[in-house]
Amino acid sequence: MNEENGNISLTNVVNNELFSYSTILIKGFIRNVVDNDSKLLIEHSFNYNASNNTSLWTVFKNNFKVILELKHGDNLITLKYGKSILTTKLVFKPRRTKFTVQPIYVICSDHDGKFQAPKDHDNSVHVACKKIVLGLKLIQMLTAEKMDEQGFGKKTFQIENDCQIIKSSLIRESVFKMNPEKLWEHIAREITANYNSYVKKFLAFLSCTYWDGKNLHGHVALGGGGLALFGTGCLYTWPSELEEILPCFMNMKKVNTSLLLDDSCFRGNFGGCFSTTLGSVWHEIGHIFDLGHSKYGIMGRGFDNVHLTFTLDGKNIAQENVFKKKTYAVYIEENCINNLNDNKIDLPNNNSSKLCNAIKNNESKTVCWSIGCASILSVHKWFNTFNEKNINENIPNYVKKRNLITSDIGLKVVQLRHDDGSVIHSWEFFKPNKRIFILPIQHINIGLTIFAIDLNGNMLKQLL
Repeated sequence: MNEENGNISLTNVVNNELFSYSTILIKGFIRNVVDNDSKLLIEHSFNYNASNNTSLWTVFKNNFKVILELKHGDNLITLKYGKSILTTKLVFKPRRTKFTVQPIYVICSDHDGKFQAPKDHDNSVHVACKKIVLGLKLIQMLTAEKMDEQGFGKKTFQIENDCQIIKSSLIRESVFKMNPEKLWEHIAREITANYNSYVKKFLAFLSCTYWDGKNLHGHVALGGGGLALFGTGCLYTWPSELEEILPCFMNMKKVNTSLLLDDSCFRGNFGGCFSTTLGSVWHEIGHIFDLGHSKYGIMGRGFDNVHLTFTLDGKNIAQENVFKKKTYAVYIEENCINNLNDNKIDLPNNNSSKLCNAIKNNESKTVCWSIGCASILSVHKWFNTFNEKNINENIPNYVKKRNLITSDIGLKVVQLRHDDGSVIHSWEFFKPNKRIFILPIQHINIGLTIFAIDLNGNMLKQLL
């Protein structure tokens, strides 16, 4: 995919491209760079309005990346570099569906809703909601970009743009004493009492998360079923406006760990916290879309490097020797969730030095979907417009005596998973007539779960 005028080329968008999401990433390159400090000028008008929104973007080693917020309808994007001009039209039209993701801010009954933040930082409920919605939009866009890279087009989920506030019946002291599983279950009940959970999935943040300089209270990073639930310990590092996204990723300010949570995978700075925690949310959203843990990519540990999708220098945040000095660990490994229904999976310690080895190396390829994950999402009901009459009709069937899986519609993916959600074996089918699959006998072990999804997004989850 390539649009060009001779000197300016676009590599991930084409003229008249239709987007189902509003926050987009435009990538491209300049063939003949004027000088190292020159900028790319972007003019953005919509629905043929005469007025333009303008912005300047860095060109680094001939490459550029631009983040824009599209308006409903036609968006005219003009790129200017020196005497070179390229104009392209991009169209934003949300996909019509009842199946959406709803952002939620959960406030305890005895809490004012202000998240923990530096003294000079606006930590109001209003700003928290803005950060959550923008973060969800970035994940929506990241999902589409990474689906496209795997050859499925820019498929993604649809979101509700308003962040709903829910007052929990819990007080902070109760939250601090609850383990993540019990907290997840309680918040899930409170949310589903207010919404139709059949057509919605939820991304919720808990306002009262608190780091006291030594211990973390009210923290959770748990996704499964219809809910991904998170603490707000590092929400202070997230942007609330579009123009803050890149500065937040590139913010090398050191975290004062006597006052603030550092969940950066040992990078020790604000930008590392934003990259790791945004990626953590993305990872858990993958679980509410029925993805297991993969050996690589977003559903492995690739989420720590989310910033590489947006930045240009191809480096990891904080190149100094932050690994030589251990500051603290977010102590949640003891609460890892195993053997639960609906694949509720707790995120392991983001500051584990073993898990952070990939951060030392410049492994930008880790920010991706595995082919199994992308194949599941390509037919998932939250990613497609489908006939609601076909919901859960003729789901895949496991015939134990014959050790085979059948589908009247056609299988897309079959996986074997451990009880911790990790994928042991994955088979993807790219022809529409795969109606029978015989599980290799050497892979059958008691305790594994069979996961299968058909071409209409109907799923089978069965314990062997």
